[in-house]
Amino acid sequence: MDLKDFTSNQIAAFWSKYPCGSNFVHASEGRDFFINYDRFKYYHEPHILDELRQIDFKEKRVLEIGLGQGAEAQKMIEAGAIYNGIDLTAESVTRVQTRCRLFSLPYESLQVMNAEKLDFPDESFDIVFSHGVLHHSPRIRTIIREIHRVLRPGGMVVAMLYHRHSINYQVSIRYLRRFGIFLLVLPGMSRLVAKLTGEDLERLEKHLLNLKREGLAYLKMENFIHKATDGPDNVFSSVFSPSEAAELFSAFKDLRFSKHFFNARHFPIVQLFLSAGMKKKISSRYGWHLWVKGIK
Repeated sequence: MDLKDFTSNQIAAFWSKYPCGSNFVHASEGRDFFINYDRFKYYHEPHILDELRQIDFKEKRVLEIGLGQGAEAQKMIEAGAIYNGIDLTAESVTRVQTRCRLFSLPYESLQVMNAEKLDFPDESFDIVFSHGVLHHSPRIRTIIREIHRVLRPGGMVVAMLYHRHSINYQVSIRYLRRFGIFLLVLPGMSRLVAKLTGEDLERLEKHLLNLKREGLAYLKMENFIHKATDGPDNVFSSVFSPSEAAELFSAFKDLRFSKHFFNARHFPIVQLFLSAGMKKKISSRYGWHLWVKGIK
């Protein structure tokens, strides 16, 4: 499929229906949902908190691109950021507005906006932060140019991209998950896989439905990459190696990269034999999350 075939409206429609993390922690009313969501997220991805602690947000004007449930927004605001957030979807903007109201978190602006055309003047921000969002746009280069434009000289970009050289991509997605789709045709297999991996049963059954409808073309990597990362209805995803990321962010200086997150739930047997130290060591080289930091 040509990149122009993936529209921002299609991408927004998917994330409006399936807000980030909603398949693991189901929405509910009040503070408890956000507390439970953050507890789940940072239990599985504690490196996010470690990375955020290394950044001085105090009195910095910050733009976050892609809001999710607002977990990082809250951390940045609590660290003293003058916070601005944008998202393609009104759903996420509303959720973060609700979080800020419930936890008395001050912010400068929260808006529905396409990052491909940021409605901010040049040199508006000290930090632009985006976790797990940019790789869902086929026009990522346009977004990065916009990030560079709105950053002040000396400002910092912090972005997380999916890592091409990760175990999740090269082993789990490329081999295990594609093969696993075939196993779902066996009676009771969907429920077993859901129990072993924590994957949502409805998502597994939708994968099987897609396979039956599209045939083997569904499992071609250029097609399956979109469906394997964030669900069988996901519109677009891409992966990047550190060298590819360096080229994308070549307008920035002092580029630094780090890798995190071994998605152990996709290896339910293997993970039983891995210590926390071994998982961390694997993550630091072959993790699914490639963090990029650069200075304008």
